[in-house]
Amino acid sequence: MELQSIAGSFVINQLSSVSPVPASLQGLLEEACVRLFDASMIIEDPLTEPAPLREPSVKQPLEQFEQTFVIDQIIDKVRDEGLAHHFHEMIGLFGSIMMSLTATEDQLAQVNNWVEQGIFGHFLMTDPGGPSLQSWKTEIQDDDGVLQLNINKIHGIEAQKLGFAMVVAKQAARPFPVTLMLPPELCAELKQSSVGEPFLDGKLQLGNCRGRVPVTKEMLLSKGGLGSVNRFLTLVRPRFVKSLMHFVLWLRDQGEVELSVADQEIVEYLIYLCNEQTSATIFSMHSVNRVLATKFASNELLLHLVSSGKVQSKTRQRDLLAFTKMEGSSYRCFFEIYSKAKGHRL
Repeated sequence: MELQSIAGSFVINQLSSVSPVPASLQGLLEEACVRLFDASMIIEDPLTEPAPLREPSVKQPLEQFEQTFVIDQIIDKVRDEGLAHHFHEMIGLFGSIMMSLTATEDQLAQVNNWVEQGIFGHFLMTDPGGPSLQSWKTEIQDDDGVLQLNINKIHGIEAQKLGFAMVVAKQAARPFPVTLMLPPELCAELKQSSVGEPFLDGKLQLGNCRGRVPVTKEMLLSKGGLGSVNRFLTLVRPRFVKSLMHFVLWLRDQGEVELSVADQEIVEYLIYLCNEQTSATIFSMHSVNRVLATKFASNELLLHLVSSGKVQSKTRQRDLLAFTKMEGSSYRCFFEIYSKAKGHRL
């Protein structure tokens, strides 16, 4: 088996476990995966074919939330009306699901009170330190028993006008991050600024924020641990990808994107994948990898449409490229899938 096929099989095996991958998409994925092989993979990997996916030994019920029904209705509207006017509502409902999975009853009551006052919630993940947690600038510190949060976050959705915020931070000498919920009064103490031109017809602005604020243990979103985050991604990522595919179809109908027969086949395949995953009621060790692979495939389709000159305007090219980074870049998705599967070889 050629290296390109070996690299591609890490992603293709995940998608094929849901539905066979069309040949048009398979070639796109193989080229992308071999391109994303980093130095350590090329040097240290045995470059042998990954083993077939094994049946998971543990299966658990996947939580269902009322918000998903509303989100699915919004996604259907995107097909007919575009994404710009529906993006913020959809993202807000995603955040509501995350809170349901990770917040205590008291924290949820706080959030509901803020929302009733018209205060918008923000999720702050991207850090100028890069993808490696060890290099993050945002860190929770213990100063003689007083917890302080050093915040330096970039490219957050509407982070130039924070309401309340869920902030993902590094912990000293810990290999995993924590998430804290900052109330509006602490968010107001942060230095906030917009960054770059807006996206989606001026409806989506990104921002940066930084500062140092006192926090308490009661602000930690700790219910459910890492398992809750994985369930959240399993519920949200396929819905996000489906909204992007509906956006592509809407752009085609507006004459802004040209789709070949092969492109159309990939769009319809990804929508089918998303529908299969959003209808799932079981969570297993394969769930997260499948949604990572789905986002990876979406990224590569959008990149292909832009790089092959099928998107008419620079503004739309920029919109679609931005969505190849949001909710998981191709490298991040591939790295996570590869890291879990690299030891399982034929």
